[in-house]
Amino acid sequence: MNPKPLSSASTYTQGHSAAVVASHASRTVENSAAFLLPHLKPHFTVVDLGCGPGTITKGFCPHVADGSVIGIDAAESVIELARAGASEKEYPNLRFCVGDITARLPLDDNSVDVVYTSQVLYHIPAPVRVIKEALRVLKPGGMLAMRETDTLIYHPANAGTEAFTATMARAVSPGAQGIGSGRRIHLWAQQAGFERSKMQVRAGATCHPAPDESRWWANIQVERLQGEIGRKWLEELKIVHNQAEIDAMAAGLKAWGDSPEAWYVAVQGEVICWK
Repeated sequence: MNPKPLSSASTYTQGHSAAVVASHASRTVENSAAFLLPHLKPHFTVVDLGCGPGTITKGFCPHVADGSVIGIDAAESVIELARAGASEKEYPNLRFCVGDITARLPLDDNSVDVVYTSQVLYHIPAPVRVIKEALRVLKPGGMLAMRETDTLIYHPANAGTEAFTATMARAVSPGAQGIGSGRRIHLWAQQAGFERSKMQVRAGATCHPAPDESRWWANIQVERLQGEIGRKWLEELKIVHNQAEIDAMAAGLKAWGDSPEAWYVAVQGEVICWK
């Protein structure tokens, strides 16, 4: 008997508020998929699992000008946003569809050249199941490229940023790895059936230094805390006890963002697996 598919909509605890989408929209092919770009060929079909607002997805299009790009996400509202930001005239080889990536993908066996994920497996309690589906749909010689967060660093740290980082680590669905995913994705791939000898295992980073980027990042996180994320942490996930804890995190993030020494880094695991 096959295990019941997880709903990727229910496993994503960050929500899709304007602040969350804004942070996702800052991701591009250049800052999130540079490790994959040298391996792309013009005729490839690329599938972006958990594509969000599609800023990375549409960035693949000129790299596979004679091929196609497909973005899949469980949130219909986010897919509508992705479609609105990518006109058919400008991106004729791009399409987006709503789909649960934790279930069977709407793709044939051995049908695509590249499957890409970024900051997706972090949230999923059964990442190996998703990777097995990627293995199924990839052509022989095809590639699974994964980029997942491993460690978050705020410098100079304060009580608010420390509490925020610790709470972020707990703010995932039960069973999901969350923090520490980057160091495990190559292991999950082996469990799914990929061979270690056919992997490129590396690391990258996302950095937001002072003054402008740190303030932008701090403001994004504060907006999340004061909106959907804060309410979810307090009322649904119950990983904070009261509003005062949320306010203290927000104050710490603001103070960090204004520091001339501010430096935020998210260490990322970056793995390519060949079928």
